[in-house]
Amino acid sequence: MNNRDNPLRLSVGYFYNKPIGYSREILVEAEHLELDDLLVDDLQSRIIGSRTSEGLLLQVEGTAEVETDCGRCLKDFFLSVDFGFKELYQFPSRTREDTDLILPADGYIDLRTLYREYLILALPIKRLCKPDCKGLCVVCGTNLNNATCEHQTNPPEHDDIEGEETV
Repeated sequence: MNNRDNPLRLSVGYFYNKPIGYSREILVEAEHLELDDLLVDDLQSRIIGSRTSEGLLLQVEGTAEVETDCGRCLKDFFLSVDFGFKELYQFPSRTREDTDLILPADGYIDLRTLYREYLILALPIKRLCKPDCKGLCVVCGTNLNNATCEHQTNPPEHDDIEGEETV
């Protein structure tokens, strides 16, 4: 149903002539994927495709390791992400908006773009390589997880702003 070169390219042409309500489960697994600028490892997802009167409803749930960067030390690392989404691919004959997804005539759907978008949305805003990440030195930029610097052993004095007196 899907291929090794692109496990997110699915053959769904057989859904076209099935009765409304017909559904089928599709398992998608990939060790490594490059989704444009997003690197993904250990993708495990389950797709339930259901034939509706409007077209094909895809319900996706999965997990993956997504490469991202730490918000403190800027080191690249893989973060485990759970994701899920529902999308309706409409038959070409239906009235639709420009943003609607259309079932292609050849019967193959490429889900790479959708997976990329939903994996990015599933990433937390604050991403840390480890909970106790020390980050970078604000003066010299040294990664404090790997080494200490002179600024951390002797932090700079916080001088009063010129012209202001402390009370």
